Amino acid sequence: MISDAIPLSTSDASHVSFADGYTFHVRGGQITAPGQPCPCGALEPVHQITSYREAYPQAQLSLTDVCNMGCTYCSFRDRVHADGKPVTIPLETVVQGLRTHRERLVEENARYSRIDFGLAGETMLVRHMHDTVQDLVAENLADSPVAVVWAGPMVTNATLSMTSELAEQLGPPQDISLDGPRDVHDRVRFYTGDRGGTYDHVRSVLDQVLARHPDMGVSAVLTAYCTDFVAIFRHLFEDVGARNIYMKPVNATHDKDYALNAKTLPAFRQGYTGLVEHILAQPPEGILARLLALNSEDFFMRFFYRVKDRAAQVYRCGAGKSGTYLDTNGNLYPCAHFIGKSGWHIGHASTGVEDTERRKYLDLVVDQRDECSSCPSRYVCGGGCYYQAVLTNGDITKPDGVKCDLIRFLTDLSIRLVVTLRELHPEVLDALPSPYGLTADSLASSPESAYLPAARLDTTVDDQPMSIPLAGPGRVRGGLANPAGLAVTLARRAEGLAVRLELGDTPDAVQAVRVRLQPVGESVFTLHDLAAGQWPGERYLWCTRDGAWWLAAPDMRFRRVPHPDPTWEDAHDVRLSWEADHLELLLPLPEPFASDEGLGVNVFGDFTDGGWTALTLHEPFAVLGPNAKGPLHLSGPEAPGRPAAAGVNGRMPVELTPLGRWAGLQGNTC
Repeated sequence: MISDAIPLSTSDASHVSFADGYTFHVRGGQITAPGQPCPCGALEPVHQITSYREAYPQAQLSLTDVCNMGCTYCSFRDRVHADGKPVTIPLETVVQGLRTHRERLVEENARYSRIDFGLAGETMLVRHMHDTVQDLVAENLADSPVAVVWAGPMVTNATLSMTSELAEQLGPPQDISLDGPRDVHDRVRFYTGDRGGTYDHVRSVLDQVLARHPDMGVSAVLTAYCTDFVAIFRHLFEDVGARNIYMKPVNATHDKDYALNAKTLPAFRQGYTGLVEHILAQPPEGILARLLALNSEDFFMRFFYRVKDRAAQVYRCGAGKSGTYLDTNGNLYPCAHFIGKSGWHIGHASTGVEDTERRKYLDLVVDQRDECSSCPSRYVCGGGCYYQAVLTNGDITKPDGVKCDLIRFLTDLSIRLVVTLRELHPEVLDALPSPYGLTADSLASSPESAYLPAARLDTTVDDQPMSIPLAGPGRVRGGLANPAGLAVTLARRAEGLAVRLELGDTPDAVQAVRVRLQPVGESVFTLHDLAAGQWPGERYLWCTRDGAWWLAAPDMRFRRVPHPDPTWEDAHDVRLSWEADHLELLLPLPEPFASDEGLGVNVFGDFTDGGWTALTLHEPFAVLGPNAKGPLHLSGPEAPGRPAAAGVNGRMPVELTPLGRWAGLQGNTC
């Protein structure tokens, strides 16, 4: 059993060591196999952050405190009317909050932002306000630095969307709450006024939404009432068919019988152990499917991915440091969970966040906290939830010790899961999502700096075509198909970019080809864009045996949630020939290039099992030099013939450092 190794582990501030010789190195994030030397080095810039910027500064506008449900663990219900506040937010307070948020966006020089229409109450009860608030967002952020703002309701209990017309208005990136099977869900999520559980109504909506959006988010709160996390996960994955699942332990004071506390901690540990062992009991394709179905911000998976990808968190989240969390009376709070909690506001929309209050949260760097500085999980955790610290200790600087124990256990469980996959199912570990890598120059640069990868496409020395393999160990994401012989040849001609893809030994396994053309250069494509996963000015081509289409990328600055379905337009300017054993593409290139730096190019192959590969996997594209002509060769960390990088954690080339170790922007995971 995977958990057998955990009680035999020893840990200190620098290492977690297991009896079988595997070691997790706290500072660098590496996992080394038995007998390998210790790679620990000096502190990196990511360990020495004392300021905070995130890729998507968020505003949470609590439009209403009203809810049609009376969930057992709801902390907002007791805050209705607290401090004499109105139940529904006045529009003038919304305007004040947006102006405060604009000031924060200017201060952070933010390129992107997200505006959420509330968490304290059920925002669908005030649908009539949504259009007006959308207009206010556009009006009050018009002169902010952001390039794109997404706004709308992000979370719903779904019970007010039961008609097909209303259900069609839901979709990613929203999520719907479903706490597991009917008996588990209805015990804690029920209507007010003794009107019974909500499971059947939620399922009726969720089934409709998942039929259109299989990636719709489904979130579950884990309580001590049911620590059979396997049963909860299997219901969501197998019965409901969810493929974007987020499960998280309840936030509660320790005296609640449903809480995570010293008495229930062993059951929570066993619940997570059982979940991991259930996943590992599947065949390789089943392991991969279940791991992919868990959202990367799921409470266990966040630690797993941070361990796998060597990410470093010196803060728990952006609470108190970034974003705008607005109550109906104009009070500002550190994060969404604090909204309405008397005595814990950190400012007012009319005056902004108080500098002294913000400084309290900026000082919560893990290495400067007595409770955290020697913890082996500190860079995986970031210091623990500040809200849960207040619930248990009344102090944001004193994390919940029981939650800390669970996090240390989950860190060890994550390490062992990575080791087990590397030993028994390396193809599964390699197929999981991985971050892009940064060069040393990018690692030392600010978010506003132009991004350029190490990968280059230049004219071949002998003017002969160069076949670039796309298959092989570690070359596939999202699936296990890995067709031998799959290779791409590229050339720049007068008419554009010529792509020839040899389909390899199993040509029917390839179902589509995609091409990314990304302008690069100063103020065109920045490190901030890369970290945010945004592609300004991108041209994106999708090809199947039936034809080729360009993505009609949205160009609106203010965009509504949920996201609209993508729109594809016939690529009449593309020549496509798909034969039995190969395909050929000729697509026009934007002229002139956006800058003297060239043009970002990547070619993707999509497989029938849902997997994919690409010309460059560890960088988003290779730069096609502005003077490159004729047959092209790939240079850089992923060039043919370069030694394959293979560590226990992953296969990041040695010339690159995972994006999660960049000090420029921090992640904000609730």
